[in-house]
Amino acid sequence: MQDDIVVALTQEVKEEVIQNYLYERRLIEEQINYVNELAEHTAHLEEKLYRRFARMYELLIEPEFVSQFVQLVGIREALFEQRFQNGSDYRNGLCFIKVRGLTSRAKFKKLLCKSYQRLFAWNKAYKEAYDNLEQESKAVNHNLKKFEMDYDLLTILKFLQDMDIEYLERKHFLGDNFTPEEIGAIEATLCLKPIRIEHFKLILPPDLPEPNAIQRQLGALASCVYGQCQDRIKKLMK
Repeated sequence: MQDDIVVALTQEVKEEVIQNYLYERRLIEEQINYVNELAEHTAHLEEKLYRRFARMYELLIEPEFVSQFVQLVGIREALFEQRFQNGSDYRNGLCFIKVRGLTSRAKFKKLLCKSYQRLFAWNKAYKEAYDNLEQESKAVNHNLKKFEMDYDLLTILKFLQDMDIEYLERKHFLGDNFTPEEIGAIEATLCLKPIRIEHFKLILPPDLPEPNAIQRQLGALASCVYGQCQDRIKKLMK
């Protein structure tokens, strides 16, 4: 009789450990899924950002003017330049910018400045999304580390190996969505990997100056571009 009580209590303790483990694990998995959703959103914004950089490169026309623009905004390199050189798909999804001016030169200055304004706005949105993704990734990794400290992996595996799988199914400890095959394979998939933001292959968001802070320099650059590439600019602005 006493042995039966000990066995029953031992089983109850094991069941409680499994329940707590699986509950905490699901919370971590939900957090990881949320981070992956944030990464998809950030990648979408990065694509928008690429198109705005590409429009600037198209308007600047020559590599020397692109280099001057890079120096003006204080970034180390022309972001997305290689992709821009490899195709013109960036035009898809770009909003038309309507400008007015007494001369073609004046219109081009306004066009370049407004293009930068939109680039700056999209970069701000991308930077906010990237920073949020980075913070959420750190939070998940912190929770994951605590989870691993709270639950000894070898002990959990031993519990799973010792317990009756059919009994676990009847009690629904592993949830309605788990099959016996998935339960049998849990040993191979029990470890959760920390999130590395590098895995998402996103560019670091640049710190671009406010449009008003470089408006005069950008206008001067537009004049230089127009002076050397007037014919090509007129074709672009048609």
